[in-house]
Amino acid sequence: MDARLAALGERYEAARRWNAQYEPAKAAEEFRALLSDLPVTDVVDRAAQEEHSRLTTRCWLGLAVAEFGISGDLDAASMHIERAAASAACAPDTVRSNLVGLVSGQRGVLLLRVGKFSEAAEHISDSIRSHAPDDHRSFAIDHLNRGFAVSQSGRLHDALRDYEVARDRSALAGSSVTQASALHNIGYVRHLLGDLPGALTAMEESRSLLPDGARGIENLGRAEVLFEAGLVVDAETMLGRTVPELAESRLRPERAEAEHYWARSLLALKRFDEAQRVAGRARRHFEAAGHAPRAVLARVLELEAALAPARRAGPISRGAARRRAGQALAAARQGDAAGPVLGQHPGHAARLVAAQWFLLAGDLDSARATLQELPRGMSSAPLTMRIQHYTAHAELAFAAGNRAKGLRAVRAGLGLLADHRSRLGSVESVTAAATHGVDLTRIDVGAAARTGRASALFDALERGRATFAGTGRVTPPDDPEAAALLTEARGLLAKAREVDADGAKERERLTRRAHRIQNEVRERSWRHAGNAGGVQRPVTAHELRSLLSERGDEAAVVANFLVHDGVLRCVRVDARVVTTIEFGSSEDAIERVRRLGADFAMAANDLIPAPLRAAANASLARNLKVLDDILLAPLRADGDLYVVAREPLLSVPWTALPSRSGLRTAVNSYVARGRTHARPSGKRRLLAAAGPGVKHGTEEAHAVGRQWAGATVLTGEHAVTEHVRTALATHDVVHLATHGQHDADNPLFASIDLADGPLFAHELDGTPLPGSVVILSSCEVGGSTQVLGGEVLGLTSVLLRLGARAVIASVAKLSDELAARVMPRLHAHLRESDDPEAALAAALKDVAEPVPLVCFSSVEGLATA
Repeated sequence: MDARLAALGERYEAARRWNAQYEPAKAAEEFRALLSDLPVTDVVDRAAQEEHSRLTTRCWLGLAVAEFGISGDLDAASMHIERAAASAACAPDTVRSNLVGLVSGQRGVLLLRVGKFSEAAEHISDSIRSHAPDDHRSFAIDHLNRGFAVSQSGRLHDALRDYEVARDRSALAGSSVTQASALHNIGYVRHLLGDLPGALTAMEESRSLLPDGARGIENLGRAEVLFEAGLVVDAETMLGRTVPELAESRLRPERAEAEHYWARSLLALKRFDEAQRVAGRARRHFEAAGHAPRAVLARVLELEAALAPARRAGPISRGAARRRAGQALAAARQGDAAGPVLGQHPGHAARLVAAQWFLLAGDLDSARATLQELPRGMSSAPLTMRIQHYTAHAELAFAAGNRAKGLRAVRAGLGLLADHRSRLGSVESVTAAATHGVDLTRIDVGAAARTGRASALFDALERGRATFAGTGRVTPPDDPEAAALLTEARGLLAKAREVDADGAKERERLTRRAHRIQNEVRERSWRHAGNAGGVQRPVTAHELRSLLSERGDEAAVVANFLVHDGVLRCVRVDARVVTTIEFGSSEDAIERVRRLGADFAMAANDLIPAPLRAAANASLARNLKVLDDILLAPLRADGDLYVVAREPLLSVPWTALPSRSGLRTAVNSYVARGRTHARPSGKRRLLAAAGPGVKHGTEEAHAVGRQWAGATVLTGEHAVTEHVRTALATHDVVHLATHGQHDADNPLFASIDLADGPLFAHELDGTPLPGSVVILSSCEVGGSTQVLGGEVLGLTSVLLRLGARAVIASVAKLSDELAARVMPRLHAHLRESDDPEAALAAALKDVAEPVPLVCFSSVEGLATA
């Protein structure tokens, strides 16, 4: 080859790298110099002619890319594309077809950058047809680009096929970066098709192929999937890191997309001002990049971020709300002109927000007219937009007095969420998905409250809660890597536990490392698909009242608590009637619950001087009496009581309230189905285990074991996580005399301490429990966290979701000595009755000091079918 051409070829590669590194000005300078130095050749040597044509064509294409990167001006870039086309047309016939195809492919890429997806796909298809059969790299890149083009037009299955070809061809070409991009895009399309576990699995494969410093775009797509899955806190954290990375890399469109999803996450987290500011930045960056459809979507998000606080702040002037609606309709017209992107029509999104502003203004006719412009069912729209569509229709129908139509919209929206939830395979994913139903359930509950009918309010509460009840999977995943990671984390925490008082830094290092591993396990669990099938049918007030009446349970009361508009209310159901009780502001009860936790902690601490413990006991007695007066006196519950509540009322030691002494009391976060009546049997299997550091733990475990024939008792080095995990899946009664903790920030890593370290709630996810009774006798492992969307997570909720009939656990600090006194009595009653609520009530009846043990369970006899 001509030496000059070889040297120019090296300069071309250097210029191309400037484009790859997002330095378009430097690239443009190099390409212009190259084009100036390329000789006009009349050489007869065929190889030199071919190389000259390749270099000339590619330099014009490189200059086009650089020009677009500098100015964003497609017309200016297209002038260079045309010069490249002219060069390709004059090339020797041996390379002409390939170069013409290369020009078509680059023309398609530039059209992609300005949102002309259909034209882009046509040009890229021309490029694909020009490749030699063994040109795997070119095939991979063009299929990757065409997949993006057709996905933006909403042809998701076509896009998936293109990305799969790109994945396979890039593997043959040995290009890990292109293969990673293809896998990432496969994940993104799967997410758009509703397969979130499959999306996260593909994206994790993609991440494994990339160096750490090249993950900005990968993290963007992954965060979008996490948002759609309802894991909003994780999405927001990831996007907060990703936006600056993309800005530094000068990836303006990708940065704008990250800002858009960041704003959506902030909105879901009720950080309204931040959401509005970030959405505004996204809009400006989309406008600068020439992405009209996405710019409209960002504008719609700005208006939506303004809507949420206005709705919560109370009355807003009709004129101000109508002005906002007008701005949304103006955005809708711009969205119609811009066209859809990724199956999402910006004009439709804008009309949904306009309708909601009209509803806030009380202008039902304009809201109705706006909604009528939208396609029925919005079947091609993303899940979140379809839920928003049903929410707006429900709100309009309720406001217009058409309750039947409103309920149809609510049920349709909840049905979509139920279908979405059934595809998810971890407890955390299932509960997180409730995030997308917050507004729909809020409107349902608000409309029910306005009817003044207690039964309607009860039904609305349980309608929303049942959608996310139960576990997402009925068999545990075969994930040995997750098991190995949890074993490693357990070992680290066990080592940290043994570090002496002088080793604070080492303890902190071990703990941080364990937490990093725990987060990795969390992320793996999101990739498990669901196979549980149906979603639990909600219990109705009529059904519940009929059940209590049929079995002659005249004294039993079901108390379904809620906080609505800052007011604590309760729907009370007994065999005769359903009524609503209003308690007033929720703040006093919440403050009393907080004080109880502090009082129990001080009263149970033997290291605190006796006078201070006496003061704590006195305060504890006062606060329990006050809460009894606030929460129980109005209920007039003299028999069995089933409390249904969310936090903070789940943390109330209901059994310890004075008026509940000796009475059966059960607590749960929703009215669950499927619990059978107590049937005493001599065939029940019991396991009792004692963990380290429990002063009377070994004594307690043996005392409990003596209450049951054939009991298994594990103490010392035999009380390890593997044995306890197996026992939970196989035994009828499991008693754990262990210390433990509830992790409020990461509730699925609530844990109980055993000889080889902590057993995490996360390890039980997916393990079906055989209708067992689980007793957690020490510490505060009965605690729970109300996550975004209102769902409740903690060790007790996980055990109940996985099939435990009842879980008896402490919601506040419980001393080892007191637990050791109470537990043998509890088991003696449980052995005779097989009734955990009655056993707990009998065991605590004559105990002088308050005991914060609670029986988490539900009403017996509610059929599943």
